Amino acid sequence: MKKLFSGLLILVLFTSSCSWFEKQQVKKMEEMAMKIDKLNDELKQKEEAYRQLLAEYGLKGDKKLTPEQMKMLSLTPQQREYLKKRLAQEKDSSYSAIIQEILNKDEEIKQLRKKIQDLKDKLPKPYVVKEGDNHYDICMRYLTEQKGLTPEEAQKLVERVNLLDYLLPGFEVYLFYNDGVFGTFVIQGTASMSPNQIKRYYKTKLINERDKARQEAEKLSAEVKDLEARKQELLTQLKELEQLKADMQAQISSLTSKNKALSQENLKKEKMLNSVFYHVDNYRSLRKKGIVGRFLFGKPKLKKFNAVKFERSADLREVDSITVKAEDAGLVRINAIYIMPSHFVKDKDYQIKISPDKKSAVVYLLNPDKFRMSKVLIALR
Repeated sequence: MKKLFSGLLILVLFTSSCSWFEKQQVKKMEEMAMKIDKLNDELKQKEEAYRQLLAEYGLKGDKKLTPEQMKMLSLTPQQREYLKKRLAQEKDSSYSAIIQEILNKDEEIKQLRKKIQDLKDKLPKPYVVKEGDNHYDICMRYLTEQKGLTPEEAQKLVERVNLLDYLLPGFEVYLFYNDGVFGTFVIQGTASMSPNQIKRYYKTKLINERDKARQEAEKLSAEVKDLEARKQELLTQLKELEQLKADMQAQISSLTSKNKALSQENLKKEKMLNSVFYHVDNYRSLRKKGIVGRFLFGKPKLKKFNAVKFERSADLREVDSITVKAEDAGLVRINAIYIMPSHFVKDKDYQIKISPDKKSAVVYLLNPDKFRMSKVLIALR
């Protein structure tokens, strides 16, 4: 049996200009969805107990249940009538109890399903996610094709909501728009995992990758300490040789100079290891050159990575942001900024703040570890 709902992720944001009544509409939708989720949890528990009873009766009774009947769970009218007659004829009290409990649980499940369906009928019809769908495109199509908004108007509303990064086929996406108020939330539907499970999965994956990087950093740190210890041993040996032969002074001086050069080289390499390399350019110019592109209303993507020269850098040990100016890209003002490659996630890895006069902007690096030794294209539009 397909799952109705399992786990619920509510993603709703109100526009600042909406009325109290409109906010209450969205809130009411959210409350109904949460109630559906709670009823569905109760339904799953009853269905599990129901499966066990059906299996027990199918094994002990004289009526064998087919796999299809086990999958459907709820009894057909004919099956229910059969069990009622069987209950009247049953002399074995253990069988009677099983049959009566099956009938009772079947009725409970039907009532729960009716409650869930009644609540679903009060909500707008959801969009069922297909392979390749993403939350952003679903919202944009809804606002432009069904609500008649321009792409610019729709994009402003979509950018204000917290979209789900990962969608599975079978997820149900609820969408609401009325008089400037836009809200959206996602439930499991018939998918194998819930939205919250998906989020936990990718969060765990990122944590594991972070822990692995930390372990590698600790290993490198231990190696550096070993090298430092070895360096001290060499210096001690040099001092001993200095005492033995005066003519070794020239060699010691030479070694000292080399050591200084190595230290400077190490500092340079450390800076590179802790720096992000970036290039600031005009988005429209980049697009004309075919260096960046986008599909429909999707996010801009860096198509020709090697065509960009990342001539600037920032040491992440010293700064946690990058400041750009409109004039850097030959613009009078900055209306939008795109960070590429697209694996850098806005509001998770970075945030953008454009100045009130739009002459400049600051890109805050929220996840500096991800930017270390990375090459980033900052496209201004």
